[in-house]
Amino acid sequence: MKHHVAPTCLLILGCGYVGTKLAQSCLKQGIEVKATVRNPKHVMPLQNLGVDAICTDNPSLLPQAWLNDCDALLDSIPLSYDEAQAAFPSQGTWVAPLLTKMPALMWAAYLSATSVYADSSGDWIDETTPPKATHTRGKARLLAESVWLNSNAPVEIFRLAGIYGDERNIVGKLMAGNYKTIQWQPEHYSNRIHIDDIVAALMAAMASPCSGRILNLCDDEPCSHTSYATELAALVGAPAPIVLSAEEAKHQLSAKFISFFADNKRISNQQLHQQLLPHLKYANFRMAAASLLKSYKP
Repeated sequence: MKHHVAPTCLLILGCGYVGTKLAQSCLKQGIEVKATVRNPKHVMPLQNLGVDAICTDNPSLLPQAWLNDCDALLDSIPLSYDEAQAAFPSQGTWVAPLLTKMPALMWAAYLSATSVYADSSGDWIDETTPPKATHTRGKARLLAESVWLNSNAPVEIFRLAGIYGDERNIVGKLMAGNYKTIQWQPEHYSNRIHIDDIVAALMAAMASPCSGRILNLCDDEPCSHTSYATELAALVGAPAPIVLSAEEAKHQLSAKFISFFADNKRISNQQLHQQLLPHLKYANFRMAAASLLKSYKP
């Protein structure tokens, strides 16, 4: 078996919430981090953390000299949207030319989403389930995955469930009161994962890479968004959410919000446990409630 040397320099494309947390973890371990952002306002905060950040929306234009020593790459670039709000991946235009400038690349990862899977009526979905996206978001994610998988790069695909963490959660909305959620009949399962467990999975993958691997990143306990909101409200001492019927929701909630929770899927993380993380720090959202509450700033 080939001995793997841990990366020395990670390039993070689209360094947002997940990328920033991963960068901090890498820097602590002595791994150099370079990053791209699309908003110039995000350059300085990253540089203050010790990240060498550049503002660009086209990674293929990055200078070769800057890329020469990058031996790991994370693509965390969000989907683009056109004026009609159709989602499309930008990867088709820049992955190939970028890779020609990265001679040292040993590991690459694309952060996809569980939206690549069709509604399963609550049945379990794992990595052997054929991805059949029905929403534009999921279709665009699948296209980006295929660009990477056909690129000859040593790439892994991570399909992320809904991300939450100390800085990104619904505690503030629950505390404000009048949070609305939908009681589907039958109940619709949704899936989530804590940011710390995403970072732990990516660090573990870098340490034991497997080109072509596709893994679902989600916690141990899918549940309905209504159960999640109701239980979390009780745990943090917030007012209980207002539970609407599907019919009431049509008149009171945005189509985008409804579409986000319309799918009914239970995503299995057995492969994540077997291959990278035997145990999650937050196996379910209840385990994170105290931390979420502590970080809540009214």
